[in-house]
This record gives sequence, structure tokens and C-alpha cells, in this order.
Amino acid sequence: MAIYAISDLHLSFANPKPMDVFSPVWVNHAEKVARNWDSLVTDDDIVLMPGDLSWAMRLSEARPDLKFVRERRGRKVLTRGNHDYWWQRRATPRIQQNYAPNMFFLQGTSAVIGDVGITGTRGWRLEKWMTDANVDPKDEILRDVAQSEKILRRELNYLENGLKSIPESVKMKIAMLHFPPFDERLQPNEFSELLQRYSVDVVVYGHVHLGNGNWLSGDVNGIQHFMVSADIVDFVPQLILP
Repeated sequence: MAIYAISDLHLSFANPKPMDVFSPVWVNHAEKVARNWDSLVTDDDIVLMPGDLSWAMRLSEARPDLKFVRERRGRKVLTRGNHDYWWQRRATPRIQQNYAPNMFFLQGTSAVIGDVGITGTRGWRLEKWMTDANVDPKDEILRDVAQSEKILRRELNYLENGLKSIPESVKMKIAMLHFPPFDERLQPNEFSELLQRYSVDVVVYGHVHLGNGNWLSGDVNGIQHFMVSADIVDFVPQLILP
């Protein structure tokens, strides 16, 4: 059983939204993903997908995108991204029921496959402008900051609940986050602290794209980090565990 990961597929089969407006590397990207995936992954493998699967706004619109993933080999484990509006948090059990048994939708929960425990959530981070000391305290923008802090607390709770639900008997703990577990300056944030506290072995994340933001890969404070945004990994699922 090998474990792969890829995120940010940004599919849009129901209502096409071409990604090549952002960069020519996205031309025919769904075909690239399918070709690379099908040449690497077997039915016994796991593919981690930390967010931004679909541009769809409703679950009905996302079904062709979910069908694309369902038809790929392996057992897929998914978490939400900031653009996954089709995936309402409270609808997670219903979505899971419809797409079992080879797709797992994590929301403050975990999955144990073999001797590997996997959990994840969307994550969040306060962008630099939100913590700028020069922001006027009377500015209406602070209402956005308050809302963002509320989301941050909620996502931290989801991650901790998921980590708590992984049995100690597993040999490896993997956390999936859509947002990176550090700030724009690549400094660890509260998600990173949680990962350390619960002795996570591997974290996979996305959100960042070519020419838009920084990322870290490799060993960071004893945790293996994998950036797996589709365009950054050339639309090839990345091998996490042989």
C-alpha cells in the first residue's frame, strides 16, 4: 500500500472554468491528472486530497468532478479547501454515505487505513494585512478580522478533534490541511503547534500556487511536510509513503 497526495485540482466539468487563464501550465489539466494518476496509483493505494477539488457552488454541480475522482484508482481521502463551496460542513455525513466505500470525507474526523491514521481539515490563517499594526481600529475591515479569527478557532478545533480520534496504536499519523501550517513569512502558526503536540509524522497541504506564495517541504521540526498543489507538482500525485 503506497500513499500519494495531490490537491487543488480545481475541476469544473459541470460549469467549465478554464484554469489556463491563470497560467498555460493548466491547459488540459484534468487530462494530465487522469493520465498521471492512472499510471501510478493501484487499487490498494491511498490518495490524499487536501482541498479545492471543485469550483462548483452546489453539490449537484460538483457531482461530475466527484465522479472524475471516484473513477480513479485507489482509496481517496478528502478535506475541504477554501473554494469547495459545494461541500457544506453539515452535509459531510450525507456526502460520505453517497461516495463510500472508496472515498473518505474528513471533517473533524479521522480514518484508519491499515496501520496509518489520517485526519485533516481545511485550516486557515490570518493574512498579513489582518495583523498589520497600522490598521485603524475604527476601520470596518476589523469585522473581517473578527470573522477570520472565528474561522481560525473553529478549524483548530476540527483538527484537534480529528487528531484525538486517531488511536495510539497506529504506526503513522498523517494530517491533511488545505492552508499551509505557517504564515506568509513561513513561520509556524497554531496549526503547526497542534501537529507537534500530537506527534504527527506527515503533513500534506496545498493552497499555494506557482508564482503566488511561498511554501516549505521536507523535514520541519521533525515533521515531514509535502506541498502538493497540482500545478506545483506538475499534476502528478506525489509519493508520500512507498
